[in-house]
Amino acid sequence: MEVAALRSVVLDAYQRYGQKFLLVIKAAIAIAKENRLRGQTTLGDFDYKTLVERLLSTGFQYNPSLLLRALEREYNLLETSYKSSTQRWYRFKYDIAQLEAVINDIASTGEDVDDPDVILLKVQLRSLRPKYWLSKLKNMSVKDKLSKTDIKLFEQFSFNVLPKFVKILKRAEEYEDSLFVEINVVKELIQLAQLIAERIEHSEMIVDNISAESSYLTSQGIQYK
Repeated sequence: MEVAALRSVVLDAYQRYGQKFLLVIKAAIAIAKENRLRGQTTLGDFDYKTLVERLLSTGFQYNPSLLLRALEREYNLLETSYKSSTQRWYRFKYDIAQLEAVINDIASTGEDVDDPDVILLKVQLRSLRPKYWLSKLKNMSVKDKLSKTDIKLFEQFSFNVLPKFVKILKRAEEYEDSLFVEINVVKELIQLAQLIAERIEHSEMIVDNISAESSYLTSQGIQYK
């Protein structure tokens, strides 16, 4: 396939599936390149199980089976090289280096299909600094004990920032293919916020119990230790 024709096919798949296509095809190419570098004899360029594991390792919980079927049957970019009850291998039908170059070129030149609403949602999400808050919340979630500063910052996030993320998320889900990555980031923020809120509530219950026990022992003339 000529580069122009390949570009047309890849662009059509990108326009249809958005970021999901990029994430899956880039992960598959990376696996294929790693398999070739190892010099091992494999049943194809990449297998379904490893692809799913690679996507999960990057934080994307997505079943790529329907997309892979489309890339094989409709776009003719892949073919099944081996299939059994426990595994399935795929082979790229075109030169991997050429395919990767086309994909990177399309992604870098912004040849996506973002309509004004999608662009607006991306701008609004970036203005809320999701990477900053993700870093802060992840740090809080693994701390042995949250400081007063942490709790104050979390309160600020919960009342002033999180509601904005949730509001944008509801609209972003209408454009899931174009905002797949952004949606996952916001959902991760919400999950972390829930975890931290539970930690704060639990720690306060412990403090309240200790305080109540101390007060009772004091009333009985016993020094609390």
